[in-house]
This record gives sequence, C-alpha cells and structure tokens, in this order.
Amino acid sequence: MNNKLGATRETTLARDTDPSVGIDGAAAPHTTVGRETQMPSLDMHALQRMSQTMAAEVTPNTRVRTLLHGAMESTEATWGLLAVCHNGHWEAAASARPSGSPQTCGKPWDNDDPPAPDMLPTSILCHAANQLDGFVLHDAWSAPQWQIDAYVRCCQPRSVLCVPMRCNGKLVGAMYLEHQSIAGLFTPSRTAVVEIIALQAGLALEHARLHDALSAQLEQLSCTEEKMRQTLSELERATRLKGLGELVASIVHEVAQPVTALDSSARAGLRWLDSNTPNVDAAREMFAHISACASRARTIISGLRANARQAEPVFTTFDLDEVLTEVATILTSTLDAMKVSFQLIQLSGPTPVHGERMQLQQALINLIINGAESMADQPEDTRLVVLSGEAIDDLLHIHIDDNGEGFDPALEHCLFEPLFTTKQNGMGMGLAICKSIVETHQGRLELIHRSEGGTRATLTLPALATSTCAVRLLQ
Repeated sequence: MNNKLGATRETTLARDTDPSVGIDGAAAPHTTVGRETQMPSLDMHALQRMSQTMAAEVTPNTRVRTLLHGAMESTEATWGLLAVCHNGHWEAAASARPSGSPQTCGKPWDNDDPPAPDMLPTSILCHAANQLDGFVLHDAWSAPQWQIDAYVRCCQPRSVLCVPMRCNGKLVGAMYLEHQSIAGLFTPSRTAVVEIIALQAGLALEHARLHDALSAQLEQLSCTEEKMRQTLSELERATRLKGLGELVASIVHEVAQPVTALDSSARAGLRWLDSNTPNVDAAREMFAHISACASRARTIISGLRANARQAEPVFTTFDLDEVLTEVATILTSTLDAMKVSFQLIQLSGPTPVHGERMQLQQALINLIINGAESMADQPEDTRLVVLSGEAIDDLLHIHIDDNGEGFDPALEHCLFEPLFTTKQNGMGMGLAICKSIVETHQGRLELIHRSEGGTRATLTLPALATSTCAVRLLQ
C-alpha cells in the first residue's frame, strides 16, 4: 500500500512539474481544464499583486489590459490575447507580450499592428468556448489534431491555454495564452490562477462593453441636444422673422385704406378748387377728411407697434352706435368708388361698450372692405353691404352681410391664419387682424354662408348693459 501511495504522489508531482503527463500518467498533449481535478496550490502572490493593481485602475479598458498582463506574468507566457465574441465572430480586444505593457491588438510575431481576423487562433477560441472551463494544449505543435490548424501551422505555438470568459452565464470572450518554445508550461496551479483572472477579465470586459455603450448613448444624446438647440434657435429666428413679416404686412394692409382715402379726398378737393366756380366749403370738407384720414393712419400705425411690443391696449367706454356711424362715414367715398351700395342698421338707443374704439373701427372696416371686394364680379346694381347691430341678453352682435361669392367650406379652418389668402393680390392679414382685435375685446369672430348667397361676418362682444333694441334703416 505504501508503494501505491508513493506511486500516486509521484504521478501528482509529475503532473505539477510536467503537464504533458495526464491523469493516468500517460502523455496528454490535450487536457481539458475540469473542476473535478484536485485544487492545486495557487500563486497567492500573483493574485495579491493582481488585486492591488486592479484596485488602482479606474477605466474598464485599463483593467482588461492589466488583467491580461497579470495572467502572462503569472504563467510566463510569451503572448497573451483577450478576444471577444460578437454574434459568433471573434475580435481581438487586447494583446500583450511580457517584455512591455499590454498593447491593444498586438500580433504574437509583431506587436505594432493589429492582427487580422483570419490570423486569430479562432479554432482554439471556439473549442474553448464549447468547454465549461476551457482547455490546455501541452504541445500544440506536436498534437496531430491541431497541426492542420491554420494558426498553429503559421505561428507554431507549443504550450497553449485558453479559458472562456462568461458573465451572468453568457459567453463574453476568451483569454488565450501561449508559449512558443516551451511545452507543458501551463501547470494546474498556473491554470487555476488564469481561471480566476479570466473570471475577473470577463466582468471587466462586460463592464467595458456597458461603459462604451453608455458613452455612445451619452454622445448620441449630446448630439441630439445640440441639434435640438440648433433647431430651437432656428425656430426662434423663423418665429421672429414671421412676426416681423406679419407686422410689415399688417402695416401695409391697414395703412392702405386711409392712404387710399387720402388720395381720393385730395383729388376731390382739388377738383372743387379747380372748377370754374371754386367750392371752398366742399374743398374745406375734403381737407378736413384728409386730416382725419392722416390721423387715422397714425393711430393704426401706433396700434400695430403696440401690438408688436405686446403692450396692453387702452380701453375706454363708448357708444357702439357712434362707432358704426363713424365707420359708415369713413367708408362712404371708398365704397362709392367700388360701386358698392351700403346700408347701416343701427341700434335704437345708446349701447355702451368697453374697448379700444379705433381698433374696433379698424376690424369693422376690414370686414366691410372684404365683403365689398368679394362682389367685384357681381353686377353693379346687385352689390350691397349691410352693417347692423343687435343686443341679445348680455352680448352685442355686429353683422356685416354681403352677396358676394362666399368662401370654400374646405378652407374654413385656414381663413384666419396670418398670410393666408384666396385673393390674387391679397396679403392674408385682414381676417387675422380682425380676429386678434375681437379676441382682445373678449369676443369672437365668425364667418358663415348666407342662405341667399354671400357671407355674414359676425362680431360678438360683451355688453356693459342690456339695451332694448329697435332698428332703423339708414340709406
């Protein structure tokens, strides 16, 4: 029995000193690393040194290279490789020689250039990945089953150790070590140390992958934020330009009417003065109208500038009936020139309204001119615009009726949009300005088709007091 025990000890010692000897004492060029083998004596100094080095490292990629370098130092390998597996394809993550610091993707024969994918020990990596704990080739160059491998035939390694790296049960990669001149280098004790290092390397590789993915996402997020800032800046600039364009269009649109009235009144005044018998009173009346139109133009421009500054309008209390009468007076000459008949149906008594007098007149004038222009293709004797008002409960309704061509119901949702127009020479600001003015007065503006043809525009405003309304017709 003592002889058998001595023989067993000699076999164990032989495996520790000469790994070409298998478990049964026979030559074993190919040994699978198994957990059922007796736990060898580990290189505790190497593991302690690795732990201290890992504690000082910060970035995942640096940890990966440090682990590979530590595995090489503990086994005296001549070349080491950390390979990662992506969808069945192997790629070099890091490689190192014992003479210097680990370098990314170095060849065993040339540490300066990254190895091509077809020059990696792919067959060995795949074989190790299929093993639970990897395997050892005690003399790969002399093993018949590996002599035909492209990598082994090209690089002629002797000792080979390949340990798969897993994280959460998923294959991450493999740690590959080799010595090109010594066979049987990877003893069980050295292999056990590499297994522990490979476990840490697998975690570090997964950490590095997650770190790179997070960095990529952060970079993508940063690019997206920058694009959003640029888009918001462009949008703000476009909004300012649109606002400026709307302001300019509003000024042109609103000032056009008083300027036209100025021109027509000036011509009429000159005709009164140039006649054989100058009519001074009529000319004086035209000059007064010119002054009123100029004052109105100044008021319109001031109001538009206030709107551009988003200044609060100055509201006063006035009689709606007076406003309707003034509008009729202002538009008399303009509608005559357009050969459009005009009727005003007034409220029977005073109807107080709280608002901005000039703005309401401006809105009514725009709507009346729109109605008159819509009848340009109608016979002259049928052109009629009616301005009327009525009080119902606590609301005031002002109606402008025309018998023009009306509007396309499909475009109803666009009618009040700034710069939208169906007129050939229109600016698309009239209805938008009217709607803005009415909403400033806490009211609403509606356009509806009349059953007898044409359009009815209705301004609905809150009344200060309820009035009994009887109407009278003014030609």
